[in-house]
Amino acid sequence: MLRLMAFAGLSGLFLLAVWVHFDPVPAIDKSIMLMFRRAGDPGQPAGPLWLAVHFRDMTTLGSNWFLIVITGLASLVLHKKGQTRHAVFLITTVLSGMVVSFALKYGFHRPRPELVPHITKVYTSSFPSGHAMMSCLTYLSLAYTGASVSGNPSLTRWFYVIAMLIILLVGMSRVFLGVHWPTDILAGWCAAVLWLSLALMTVAPGRRTG
Repeated sequence: MLRLMAFAGLSGLFLLAVWVHFDPVPAIDKSIMLMFRRAGDPGQPAGPLWLAVHFRDMTTLGSNWFLIVITGLASLVLHKKGQTRHAVFLITTVLSGMVVSFALKYGFHRPRPELVPHITKVYTSSFPSGHAMMSCLTYLSLAYTGASVSGNPSLTRWFYVIAMLIILLVGMSRVFLGVHWPTDILAGWCAAVLWLSLALMTVAPGRRTG
């Protein structure tokens, strides 16, 4: 299963990279981004003002500094509870993922969207989305760790449901704010699935490849 996940993540990232290389701004990217803007006035976000405010707050849940803080706190709690191996897995996976995220951005160096004005400040390149990759990697790692430690099937479902909801909202927020194309988001998720699969096969407690 993990090998299949790693292959799917790698294949998805590769195909998206090839796609945006030969078609730098696919029509579907433009169409989806404009769905989040007012018809006839792409400078204004769709919906009421509070929606833009909430999306700007939501995107913080995928920022590197926030993810470092919650990873550090979760790892500290795990260590105090005698789950040091899970703490090491969590820290190793998230911090190494950040390095990979920056390396991918530097390697692909896709420009940020200029179709609509940005609602938040950005300083790095666009592909893949660091927020999408790191929120996916971190929250799924937290869900896996919580499920492994608790051993409670009911809690496990809630861990993954909440993680997936946050991941989806963070990804949407980046497109809503005009700072990422949808293909950037998909690429970030693919990269996260690839890296998490490799981490689960190599550094996770009780790791296995099946």
